[in-house]
Amino acid sequence: MKRREFFAKTGCGAAGIMLAHFGLKAGTLPNAPEEQKEKIMKLLAKMGKSQEEIDNMMKKMKETLPMVKEQCICKTCPTYVKEEKVVGFCHPLISKSEIITEERGCDCPKCPVYKKMEMKNGYYCTRMSELEQEAAKKA
Repeated sequence: MKRREFFAKTGCGAAGIMLAHFGLKAGTLPNAPEEQKEKIMKLLAKMGKSQEEIDNMMKKMKETLPMVKEQCICKTCPTYVKEEKVVGFCHPLISKSEIITEERGCDCPKCPVYKKMEMKNGYYCTRMSELEQEAAKKA
């Protein structure tokens, strides 16, 4: 097992501590979209967002999801694997892959979604959505 993989699966290290702070656990993702939605709502609450702000943000996330799925270039990325069927890992309601584990290069900065939504991170398929990565930095 690679060192990075160990940290991701066990939740050890700084990233694991940051994830735990927001009620998330490294290396495990909810299987159902509803579970991911609940996790994101909890994350927003821990970030100090009011219920009204959370509701507005969740509404906007639901509205942008089809655009993300349509315009993303995940399938052309060197890290993407043919066994994966999901795209749009940068989106909070999708988040990281349960299948992709090895980073082989990141095309996220080339993606129209990345540019349109003014994202800063990458490797969403292995590291979490933009929102989750930004929240972990602030923890």
